[in-house]
Amino acid sequence: MSRVRFTKLIMATLLGSLTMFIWEGFSHVVLFTGIGFTPLPNEAELREVVKTNITGNGLYFFPGKDIRSPSKQQEAAFEDSFRTTPVGILGYRPAGGNPFSARKLITQFLGNVLSVLIAVQVVSSIHAGYWKRVLAVTHVGLLAGAVVSSIYWNWYEFPTSFFIAQILDMVIGFFLAGLVICSVLPKADA
Repeated sequence: MSRVRFTKLIMATLLGSLTMFIWEGFSHVVLFTGIGFTPLPNEAELREVVKTNITGNGLYFFPGKDIRSPSKQQEAAFEDSFRTTPVGILGYRPAGGNPFSARKLITQFLGNVLSVLIAVQVVSSIHAGYWKRVLAVTHVGLLAGAVVSSIYWNWYEFPTSFFIAQILDMVIGFFLAGLVICSVLPKADA
């Protein structure tokens, strides 16, 4: 690989990642903010119950069971409870934290770099015109959104509005990143 081509791959990755990062900030704070979320009724009381009963960080699912090796009785009790009582999922951190910390922003950007690097590798091997390559990057976003978000929507019953917002967020983000990536990268040699 030539030094010029390597430099273009790096530039496409960084600029595409920055584009995704800016898009995600806009989409999460302005465009799709709160879609699918409902405020907890009696939040103060529920927080107190949770605070006094859960002491550690975790992702909690209820009704609960020993997921790795349940007994037949536990499995039967779980299925009965699942059918007849409330079901939910709770991501919990008892200590609280900063919703927009530098660590979270850096982690998000690094996640963007990884996903855009994959898109750059895909599109750098495609011998096609600009718009077909942009479409290929957009499809990477659709794939990422569909495969992950559909799990939460189907199995954990996240709201359909949340699912649709997540898919749109990924597709639009990768489309915008694709515009940048494909303007920096020349099409692959035949």
